[in-house]
Amino acid sequence: MDLFDLDPAAREALQQICEREGIDASYASFVARYLDEPDKTWRWCCGSSCDPCVHSLGRAVDRARADLRIGPDNDGAEPPDAT
Repeated sequence: MDLFDLDPAAREALQQICEREGIDASYASFVARYLDEPDKTWRWCCGSSCDPCVHSLGRAVDRARADLRIGPDNDGAEPPDAT
């Protein structure tokens, strides 16, 4: 999903989610891209101490999925609880 597929309020919420998760708001496009992608296609850590790490980005994706009620099909499974 592209960041600009979201309405302005959702884009703002996504940027705030990034900031709350300790990720620069400039990563909002990355987070948006993976909102509707199955986790198994992108959620793996390479072990290279990336900044931000996919684990951090994953927490932002989880929070955004929960807050915005967007998620991948995942064979009908609910997105992870990001509380």
